[in-house]
Amino acid sequence: MKPFTRIVFFLFCIISLIEISLVALGQQELRIYSKPLIIPLLGLVYLQSTPRRKSFFQDAVLIALLFSWVGDILLQLEGLFVPGLLAFLTAHIFYIVFFMRTVSQSDSFFKLRPVMIIAVIAYLIELMYLLWPTLGEMKAPVLVYGITISTMLSVAFWQYQKLENKTALYFIIGASLFVLSDSLLALDKFRSSFSFARISIMSTYILAQLFIVLGAIRYRNRATHLSE
Repeated sequence: MKPFTRIVFFLFCIISLIEISLVALGQQELRIYSKPLIIPLLGLVYLQSTPRRKSFFQDAVLIALLFSWVGDILLQLEGLFVPGLLAFLTAHIFYIVFFMRTVSQSDSFFKLRPVMIIAVIAYLIELMYLLWPTLGEMKAPVLVYGITISTMLSVAFWQYQKLENKTALYFIIGASLFVLSDSLLALDKFRSSFSFARISIMSTYILAQLFIVLGAIRYRNRATHLSE
């Protein structure tokens, strides 16, 4: 990691800790300064750690991070939950695109055992079962979102044995934490609020983005090295 990249990553860690501390202390008004900085700093780490690309729009990870950043901002504003949901839905779609485009000469573990994906479907069914009675007019949007994050998790699992183990593990951990964060958010908002909800949601969200980006960095650099 280059010296400048180390500094940016250090700032990402510090701002993330500040954000989580503000959540724990209930200082919502101060989070307008910390939360919007997290994803841009992580995106800069990604940019500095991977080969240059011809266009921003050719990199699904960068686009996913952009929409995640938009979602972070929208969810902080009163009455913009649905636009925030749409922003994160778009981010998940671009993560799906990225995972589906990974290239390898090896077969995925789940390509030979697709029945394993039933676990993801079962999780989605159970989550919707818990949420459905309290969703009201949000039934359709939340169902679409649930299907999308389940698809994202499934294609992340698909990287196992298709890609190098550490890279695949980063993707699986990141996607799993993202689904956990979104599930906790949905349960807290639509089912019933619970202790430490916000700190759990934010902690798992930051770690989810971090692990996906670390996996993407490893994948991009290994792919470039192998093509040389």
